[in-house]
Amino acid sequence: MLFVSGQSPHLSLTHRVYDFFLTQYEITSDVEVFHTNLRDENALGFTEVNGEEQFVQVCNSLDKKEFVTTLLHELVHVVQNENGMIDETEREEQAYNMEGILYNKYCATC
Repeated sequence: MLFVSGQSPHLSLTHRVYDFFLTQYEITSDVEVFHTNLRDENALGFTEVNGEEQFVQVCNSLDKKEFVTTLLHELVHVVQNENGMIDETEREEQAYNMEGILYNKYCATC
């Protein structure tokens, strides 16, 4: 189940991107996407496991393309967490590779 919180011009877009992602991957965890200011952390997004939930933070000042790409990247991390992938280099390499592929597929559905 998806939970969305925080402030962002992309709140409603979050559900569309998540629903698209579920056509490509299975997610069994509850996922909360929190829209927040991450510019001080010099980051676009973070994902962490919080018990049975996965907590995704996405910077709320991104433009639409950056937002969609970042959310897709973080959702890849959600799947990686569920699959027990822990090697950070491998995780980032896969997430960066998949974000572009997924973004193009997502755009083709719009």
